[in-house]
Amino acid sequence: MSRAEPEVVWELLVRRVGRVLARDPASITREDRFDDDLHADSLDLLEIVEGVEQDLRERGTQVSVADEELALLQTVGDAADRLAADAGGGREGTAEA
Repeated sequence: MSRAEPEVVWELLVRRVGRVLARDPASITREDRFDDDLHADSLDLLEIVEGVEQDLRERGTQVSVADEELALLQTVGDAADRLAADAGGGREGTAEA
């Protein structure tokens, strides 16, 4: 299994958030809250996380976030950190690009 750098995880995540929530990926920040700022519901969050998991698998990195953990992901930064940790990249260090 290869690892994914935090910057790669961030790029995949903001693209997926933009696609699922019909937002400009460039406008998404680590501090954006899924519920209050992005108006994402639990199914949106599930689609986002599963999509990034699939994107990473296609790059040779196995990542899995349990459905029970989704409620803990309050911000885009939380999701980036969780995915990057499982992908072997640690905390996502870049702020909004």
